[in-house]
Amino acid sequence: MHVGYRIRRMPLVRHALLAILQLLQKSLRPMRDTEILAALSVQYQRSDPEFLRQLRVNLLDAVDYGILKRQSNVFSLRSKRFGEIMRNLVPQGGSQK
Repeated sequence: MHVGYRIRRMPLVRHALLAILQLLQKSLRPMRDTEILAALSVQYQRSDPEFLRQLRVNLLDAVDYGILKRQSNVFSLRSKRFGEIMRNLVPQGGSQK
C-alpha cells in the first residue's frame, strides 16, 4: 500500500517533515514546538522567520495527517503507522539534508 502526503506549501528545507520525525524518534519523548524549532535551527544553521514558519507548517501538517499527536504545544509520534510513513518519506538513494 502506498501512502501519499500532500504538503500545504512547498517547504524551503528539503525533507523538513522527515527531519522533524527523526528528531522526535531520537529524543524518545514528546517535545515542545519551541524545542523542535530550536533543535532544527541548529541542525540547519538557520533561524530566519520564514524557515521557522515553514517548520511550524510542517508540524501542523503532520498533526493533520495523523503522523503526530499534539497536546497544547507538545508533539509526539503516533507509532501505529510510523514505520510505513518513514519508508515513504525517506528519499531513495539521496542525502537527507
